[in-house]
Amino acid sequence: RARVTMVVAGGTGTGKTTLLNALLGIVCPSERVVVIEETAELRPCCRHHVSLMTRMPNVEGRGEISMQELVRCALRMRPDRIVVGEVRGPEALAALDAMSTGHEGSMLTIHARSCEDAVERMVTLALSAEGGGSEGSLRRRVSDAFDVVIHLERTEEGRRVTAIMDNT
Repeated sequence: RARVTMVVAGGTGTGKTTLLNALLGIVCPSERVVVIEETAELRPCCRHHVSLMTRMPNVEGRGEISMQELVRCALRMRPDRIVVGEVRGPEALAALDAMSTGHEGSMLTIHARSCEDAVERMVTLALSAEGGGSEGSLRRRVSDAFDVVIHLERTEEGRRVTAIMDNT
């Protein structure tokens, strides 16, 4: 509820989606949340949520709806928060723009080995998008966009939060 913009990072099976679902459970019910993902895994509890899902192209190569397009569409839906299920490509730039333009409390997940690696991956993925700018400018934008980076790992004791980086 503090409207902290965050990245949830970790490897496969570490609990990124589980943590994101738990965080969505404490979002103010009156907020408008737009959730963007490839596979429906997130379940926001708020009344005013919109779930958007990607679509693969048909056999003729048409009709694809990418994460990047959905992030841009979400900006026109007057969201209080935008949640991106998993950033893996050029949609990182669109997500970065969304989280830098007044959508405090937005969240995303990313595969990364550490909090610092999550920041590096966001920069690298944003560089793969057209019009992303220089590496230096993207580093500043990533630094400005996210308040907190949370890193998860799967250990012998189970899935654990292993690091929290305050990015403010």
